[in-house]
Amino acid sequence: MPHGTPGGALFKGILFFPYLINGVAIGFVFLYFFQEGGTFDTVLKLFGVGGEHLWLGDPDLVNYSLAGVSVWRYMGLNFVLFLGGIQSIAPELYEAAELDGANRWQQFRFIIVPSLRPLIGLTAILAISGCLSVFEIPYIMTGGAGASETFVIQTIKLAFRFDKTGLASAAAVVLLVIILLVAWVQRRIVPEERVTP
Repeated sequence: MPHGTPGGALFKGILFFPYLINGVAIGFVFLYFFQEGGTFDTVLKLFGVGGEHLWLGDPDLVNYSLAGVSVWRYMGLNFVLFLGGIQSIAPELYEAAELDGANRWQQFRFIIVPSLRPLIGLTAILAISGCLSVFEIPYIMTGGAGASETFVIQTIKLAFRFDKTGLASAAAVVLLVIILLVAWVQRRIVPEERVTP
């Protein structure tokens, strides 16, 4: 969105706002939203999709429902990050590309994507580590039932429900190792560009 777009700052603020809301509050709001016969079913009926769905109780639907909540929550953050990255690209690069006859796709491929490589790597690490360590939204909405139990929920249950703190600590260390391994793989795939004097 260009700098001079009317209402651009307001639009970015509205889109970014869900990221600022506490995860527990989001869990309770969407718990009501996804209730059988609740808000989401009512909205679907307006579009001609009838019937009531057990969104959080059906093992085939629960993970899609939880993923939709996470996408809604973090989409604004990623949008603002990528928009800032695109706006930081020097306009002279676009002008030079147009003079050389580059079309929009070529500008995207050879200017925008290479300029955003560090940001793409960062968001990939944040997304993967967030997926591995997600806790509050699935715990509030399902308690880990119906095929929605995450690694962290299982670790919490080991520690506090089954009183296996040693095993829970080992699981937490395994999670840390997995995240570090993912970060290492990402750094190997998308190496950090060095600026030569």
